[in-house]
Amino acid sequence: MFFPDNEYHVRQLTKADLEQVCAIEKKAYSIPWADKIHADCVESGYPSLVLEQGGAIMGYAIFNYLYDECHLMNIVTDPNFQGLGVASQLIEEMYNYAKQSGMVKVILEVRDSNLVAIEFYHKQGFAEIGLRKNYYKTLKGKEDALVMERPL
Repeated sequence: MFFPDNEYHVRQLTKADLEQVCAIEKKAYSIPWADKIHADCVESGYPSLVLEQGGAIMGYAIFNYLYDECHLMNIVTDPNFQGLGVASQLIEEMYNYAKQSGMVKVILEVRDSNLVAIEFYHKQGFAEIGLRKNYYKTLKGKEDALVMERPL
């Protein structure tokens, strides 16, 4: 899964991580979140996570709680580390944090064209529960989002 020489760990995302997180975001997406959105999530105290190994952030998950729902807003693996289980480890840790905080389910939106992510979420036990029309910006306009849910 990971490089055996360096142990990895998952921890809370902090303000000190923003430079690395924003750089990963820009490498991973053609339309990345603005740096200010990441900063606002940290300043608002979202219980978000990073997975790091040898001091380098390999991926992160940004999520928040509303009532008894955990809303996964963004989960990103540095393109250099995709396919190594980074997202799987992050999402498992998010489930643990959410359960400990009294959440009963996770909800998310995903681009309907992002077949890799949709397959990942299905393997994680998510089910499609709705559609948000024209939810995401694209380079050519707008794109729908699938709404997915998973019980904890």
